[in-house]
Amino acid sequence: MKSSRVENSIRNTIYALSTQIFSMLMSFAVRTVFIHTLGKEYLGFNGLFSNIFSILSLTELGMGTAIVYSMYKPVAQGDHRKVAALLNLYRTFYRIVGTIIAVLGLSLLPFLNYLVSGIRDIPELKIIYLLYLSSSVISYFFVYKKSILTVYQQDYISSRIDLIINFIQGIIQIAILILWHNYILYLIILILTVFFGNLLNSLYVDYKYQYLKEYHSEKVGKETKKKIYTDVKAIFVSRISSAIVTSTDNLLISAFISTIILGLYSNYLMLIGVVNTITSKMIDSLTGSVGNLIAVESIERVYLIFKRVWFINYWLVAFSSISFFILANPFIILWVGKSYLLSSGIIFMIALNLFMRLIRNTFLMFNNAFGHFVELKKKNIIEPIINMIASLLFILVFKMGIVGVLLGTFVSNITTNFWFEPYLIFKKCQVSLKEYFKIVGKYLLTNIVAGGLTYILCDICITGNSWMLFFVRIVICCLVINLTIILFYRKTDEYHYFMMLVKKVLKLSR
Repeated sequence: MKSSRVENSIRNTIYALSTQIFSMLMSFAVRTVFIHTLGKEYLGFNGLFSNIFSILSLTELGMGTAIVYSMYKPVAQGDHRKVAALLNLYRTFYRIVGTIIAVLGLSLLPFLNYLVSGIRDIPELKIIYLLYLSSSVISYFFVYKKSILTVYQQDYISSRIDLIINFIQGIIQIAILILWHNYILYLIILILTVFFGNLLNSLYVDYKYQYLKEYHSEKVGKETKKKIYTDVKAIFVSRISSAIVTSTDNLLISAFISTIILGLYSNYLMLIGVVNTITSKMIDSLTGSVGNLIAVESIERVYLIFKRVWFINYWLVAFSSISFFILANPFIILWVGKSYLLSSGIIFMIALNLFMRLIRNTFLMFNNAFGHFVELKKKNIIEPIINMIASLLFILVFKMGIVGVLLGTFVSNITTNFWFEPYLIFKKCQVSLKEYFKIVGKYLLTNIVAGGLTYILCDICITGNSWMLFFVRIVICCLVINLTIILFYRKTDEYHYFMMLVKKVLKLSR
């Protein structure tokens, strides 16, 4: 990597991490007030409606991913006309998508009662739903411009804006919950901050990249448009697959188990969301650099960087998933009490699926940068079929409850993503898939050792729950997991590269 590419990646990572840590603390504060002022029922609504609009967002088809992929080369070549033309196509399509989501969202209004179970009738249910719909629709009219910051490796700009917006949103929402206990006002603030956050990003892009105004009416050529549409068809299948595998989990729990149980589960999802977002943001901050790398470097260089990024991602994921398993229930007890706990078996499955999901970050990023949209199409068709059949089997036949939903997700992941996504990258880099299984085997062994030692020290040797013991558990997680990984990989190129990046991070942070 060129020094500018490395520095951009580090800068993006620093800002992404800082923003997400702050957002985590603010979300925790808001959710704590939320639980004590509104209760479990509204927690269930949060999870349910968020997933409904994740599914409706499928109408985006993957156009954004395909267009961003198409931008890397013209950006590297300084072809402003083509970059502007691609962004104009993006803008037109997203406005159409926003309108379609509004129509589809409104069409679901008569069926809301069928998606909610185990709670009392709430008169304002439809108003709450419409506010969630508004929040989802508004974003499509501005958010497309953030893609320019990604392809120019300037994601740290949007991180700064998000930091300010999240702070303002959190403070106002806490005040509303404490003073009025009003969920409607709470959601109105969400809508306003989504709008202003996207507006500020849009205004910055217009100011920074003024050539976009010069080519405001530029059109994409027929060949480019044809290639994008071919990729979109494949990406759309991927989006459907992802929605079925992830977004429908909450729907299954709400419909077949209980919306109240979904509310308990959503507390853990908040923690998962924090871990997922921080880890993914740190890796996603490299997206622009990886796209530039593939556009200008040799395949040998690409594979070398891939292995290094994969190792960094593994380290983050191993630490995050093991720490979640150890710390989740002690934290829930101290935070909101034992009545909000889920069983250890459920926590283990959540942690396992967290690891399986996040370890894919590197593969997803490189496959997108390589443009492997069509190649992933068959896998994306098979994965949700396996997931849905397995989940319903475990829920309806074996009566496994939430564990059945989570186990269905794991089964679909291990039989498809676990081997096929790496296969495409190793094939592209002209490396045998045996090398992948060799590397992943060592990663799994490291996880077993680190996880086993941490569990023995934190759950068997330490009994009781207090904030002091909780912080002792945190220290043990930090020491045992990281020292185990260092012991296993201290002599590798990937480890030394990571240490070099850490030094650069410390230097740039001063």
